[in-house]
Amino acid sequence: MKSSIGTVWITGLVITFMLIFTGYLAVTINYSTAIKSRNYILSIIENKNGITNKNGKAISSTLRSDKQVYYGYGSLQTINLFLRGNAYKQKGSCGEGYGDASGNSVTKPTWYGVKKLYDNELGNDGSLHVSYEKVKDNKEKYYYCFTKIKVDNTPGNLPAYYRIRLFYALDLPILDTLTFTIDGRTNIIDKPNAKEITEYRNS
Repeated sequence: MKSSIGTVWITGLVITFMLIFTGYLAVTINYSTAIKSRNYILSIIENKNGITNKNGKAISSTLRSDKQVYYGYGSLQTINLFLRGNAYKQKGSCGEGYGDASGNSVTKPTWYGVKKLYDNELGNDGSLHVSYEKVKDNKEKYYYCFTKIKVDNTPGNLPAYYRIRLFYALDLPILDTLTFTIDGRTNIIDKPNAKEITEYRNS
């Protein structure tokens, strides 16, 4: 009797340890992938000097005469294509906005969320319009979120930095899906793109 009780206890201990180890491994892998994605997205925004929503242009491919190559996409299109290529499918809540850490800008910036990542397929002309919306409440789920924070309150499209928010999840058979957020911010961009999304241009 004592032997069987001891065996059950050891088996339970082994299963518990395996679940903890599997959960830790899953979180580590997902977190590492999310960090790489976040850093790449930040570099896209910095390279394009802000957040733009441009469909791009088509030119004939030099490698195949029956194909076209598309270039000149905005930062939102480039981000969407990057996330698609990495099979990113996680959604989450943007949460409440938070202000500039220095305290000399907007206290509650306006967050925008991208709801469609896979529905906007390339059109015949290479168009890839990205739909985004102002975050309504914490119940809405988005693939990723972004906002712009000006360095000072001077009117016009002057120095600013951008924050983004991605999501990653932990899926375990026994537990419910746990969703985590990962935030990032760009370096200060001295001259944001004059063709930024409308809300930003009017700010």
